[in-house]
Amino acid sequence: MTAFKSFYDILETWLAYPLCLVVALASGLLLALVYKKVKKGYAYVRFMPLAILIVPIAMAALVGLLNIRNTELETSDTIRVGVVLTAGVALTRFRSDKLAIEDMVYLVLASVLGIVYGIGYVLYGALSCVGVVILLLVLHQFRFGEDMGGILSVRIRVPEDLNQSGIFEGVFAKHCQTYKLEEVRTVEYGQLYEIRYDVSLKKGESIKDLMDEVRLHNGNLEVVVSDAERQ
Repeated sequence: MTAFKSFYDILETWLAYPLCLVVALASGLLLALVYKKVKKGYAYVRFMPLAILIVPIAMAALVGLLNIRNTELETSDTIRVGVVLTAGVALTRFRSDKLAIEDMVYLVLASVLGIVYGIGYVLYGALSCVGVVILLLVLHQFRFGEDMGGILSVRIRVPEDLNQSGIFEGVFAKHCQTYKLEEVRTVEYGQLYEIRYDVSLKKGESIKDLMDEVRLHNGNLEVVVSDAERQ
């Protein structure tokens, strides 16, 4: 079908290029809005929606340049360059900020769409974008993949002279379905120990009850409970 051919094959370059950028901008904006809706109520990097908006345009511009120079570069070379750029964007994001791994998914999607638009397959990219957006919204509506119970990270500070071995096992067995010792380290210049457990609470148990009982065994020192995924 003509509609699924590259715009660079059916239109003049001066017309195909801006049309690809416009659709890339629209797709980036749509993805950014979906991201904000899905992340509503959760912490996320301030400029992440802006990055999702800009990445498709930037990728479409760069790959579009390579596509225009098709007399010097084969199409397969253009695609390979785009794939490398996508991997680079994803890995840079993943290594520089571990706030939320789902951010990487949006950046990869934005990058892939930018490559598709850069090659000129606008209708293909637009339909793919709409399909992905619908899928994301449906999964978000049904809370697919979310951990309803939640894994918590419990950081407990204890005195240096306290024997930490198994002292909190009974507390966790009482309040938690699962618990695992993940880390022991010294803090405050070696004056205190900090122990970290990853736990999941039993149904009906509260974080407050767990913290109150832990404090009975650590001399009322600091106890911090947080989302284990953010560690």
